[in-house]
Amino acid sequence: MTLVIVHRLLQSLILPPLNSILILLIGIYLIRKYNRIGKIAITIGILTFYIQSTPFFAYYLTKSLELPTLDETQMKTVQAIVVLGGGVNGHGYEYPFKVIPNTETLTRLNYAAYLAHQYPNLPIITSGGYTGGRYTEGKVMRYALQNNFFVTNPIYVEDSSRNTDENAKYVTQILQAKKLTKIAIVSQAYHLRRACMVFRKYGVEAVPASTDYMYSVDAATPSLAFIPSAAAMKYTARALHEIIGYWVYR
Repeated sequence: MTLVIVHRLLQSLILPPLNSILILLIGIYLIRKYNRIGKIAITIGILTFYIQSTPFFAYYLTKSLELPTLDETQMKTVQAIVVLGGGVNGHGYEYPFKVIPNTETLTRLNYAAYLAHQYPNLPIITSGGYTGGRYTEGKVMRYALQNNFFVTNPIYVEDSSRNTDENAKYVTQILQAKKLTKIAIVSQAYHLRRACMVFRKYGVEAVPASTDYMYSVDAATPSLAFIPSAAAMKYTARALHEIIGYWVYR
């Protein structure tokens, strides 16, 4: 839990746009007494805000984290598929349970279902805990796999975890009970470098089953690649969250 707190504290200081705003405010404060230093800080604040909000920067920072697509030869030696939760939507009032997978989790479930239909004998573990509602994330994910994607594989639920480290910790307990040592982890491509590292820390051989690769027309179009956007800032923050988390957990 200490690692999670450190991770969150570092996030609050380093993630955009707060990091740029803090530098800018420091510059404004210093400019009266230390004119040159203040001007440098203000310039750095403006530049970092601009750079972090460009599609070009967000795209290539994210791509540096993404792992390759699943190796089918590795998949033949895998003993289970683990799907990590990415959040839920608690406002699904049109559904019986009122809680449904959010977009990120649904993308993971889509790929997990694809793999499940290819390997119908492999057990699946859905991992995700408290959601603030009646149903845990792991159970919501299991329901979606069985009823929306018609998956018939055995599905086990881990629903005590609150973050990636706890995903690995509690899933490992299930794996050890069932004498399983090698798994394919399904998550977004940008997330799996950190996720696989954490699972290996707990002694599990983890194969990345990457999905949802980043593609940005803005980043590929010269006329738009350097125009700031809120979406780009979001992707930059997400990538930096992974980088910070990787080094903290490591």
